[in-house]
Amino acid sequence: MAAKKQIRIKNVLLCFPNIAEPQQYGDSDPAYGAKFPIVPNSENHKAIEAAMLEVAKEEWKDRGASVYEDLVSKEKTAFVKRVYKDKDSEPYQGFEGMHYLSVRNSKTQPTVYNQYNDKVDSNAEIERIAHSGAIVHASLEIWAQDNPKYGRRLNCSVRGILVTGEGENLGGGGSTASADDFADVAKAKADADDLL
Repeated sequence: MAAKKQIRIKNVLLCFPNIAEPQQYGDSDPAYGAKFPIVPNSENHKAIEAAMLEVAKEEWKDRGASVYEDLVSKEKTAFVKRVYKDKDSEPYQGFEGMHYLSVRNSKTQPTVYNQYNDKVDSNAEIERIAHSGAIVHASLEIWAQDNPKYGRRLNCSVRGILVTGEGENLGGGGSTASADDFADVAKAKADADDLL
C-alpha cells in the first residue's frame, strides 16, 4: 500500500475547480480536482513540503530524501515551485508570484462544507459556492505513486473543502443580466402590440 499523509491548508484560493462533477482532460480519466495558489514560504507551503518529504521517506525508505529531491526537480510532484501560466506564458489570475498545488481525485467526490460547517450535498449548490476564486480551507492527502506504467510521483487528493464565504468569482458567469442591460436594443412593447 502506498505511503500517504493527511494535512490541512487554510485560507487558500480555489482555482479551476471540478468539485461538483469530474472533468476529463486529454486522454486522462475524468476526475475531480482543483488548483491552489500557494504563497512561497507560507505555513501552507511548509506543511505541504513537510508532508511530501515524510511520505517519500516512508515509501522509499533510506532513498526517500534523494527520491524526493529528484521528483521536485523534475516537477513530478503535486506541489510545483513556480508560477502557473497560460499558453502565452502569462500567469493565471490569482497565481502571480505564487507556487501552486494540483489536486486530483479519480473516483471519490470531495466533501464540501459551507462557512457554517454544514455539508453541501447538492451539486448545483457546490458549483455556486465552490467557484474559482472562493477562499477555502482544504483537507488533503499526499500520497506516493510508484508503478511501471506511470513511474514515481508524489500526488495529492482533496478530501474535502470548507468554503469560507469569502473571495470573488474569477471564472466569470457569477451574475445574471437584468432588463436594463437590453433596454437600448429591445423593441418597445407598444411597437409589438401594434403588429397584432
